[in-house]
Amino acid sequence: LLFVASGGDAAAVRGWQADFGAGGLTLPPRVREWLRVRVASAAVDDALTLRTMLETHQRCGYLLDPHTAVGVAAAQIAAGVEEESCAARVPTLCLGCAHPIKFLPTVAAAFGCSASRALALASGPAGHRCVEAVGQLAQQAKQGYPAAGWVPPGCCAVLRKGEAWQAEWTAAVRAKVEELSAAAAALRSRL
Repeated sequence: LLFVASGGDAAAVRGWQADFGAGGLTLPPRVREWLRVRVASAAVDDALTLRTMLETHQRCGYLLDPHTAVGVAAAQIAAGVEEESCAARVPTLCLGCAHPIKFLPTVAAAFGCSASRALALASGPAGHRCVEAVGQLAQQAKQGYPAAGWVPPGCCAVLRKGEAWQAEWTAAVRAKVEELSAAAAALRSRL
């Protein structure tokens, strides 16, 4: 985003990244103005996330996954709208990535129902094939992880609130970088 905001100035972006890494960042006025006009943000807490899931389902008949509900709520806040109809006045695209481990408990909390009812909601006409797939993964994951360190397919890491995951995550990222670097070196040697 900073690259685009700077008009494609890669050297400036590298400098800003270094500044940020050192604990500070000062952007030129023209870049700040570009961002101010085009970028909005909002904070969405758990209660608003759950309410957005429930209200969207009640108004539109669609079950939002929790992460998409955060995007929808943030878009409504940024637009200055308390409640939005299913057909928004300004076209807005909200994408989210439902995590199977969090999915069923969050849907159950939003709807005040059991995890099995949450899975039925995800699998019914109010769901979507991707939401249903996440619900199915969640159901499979309910049995627990098959082995220490296992994460669901498609996930790089499961970071649980309150756990000391930083060292494990750093080691996993380092291992992935080394794996990709070795694969790239092997590819280069064949060329």
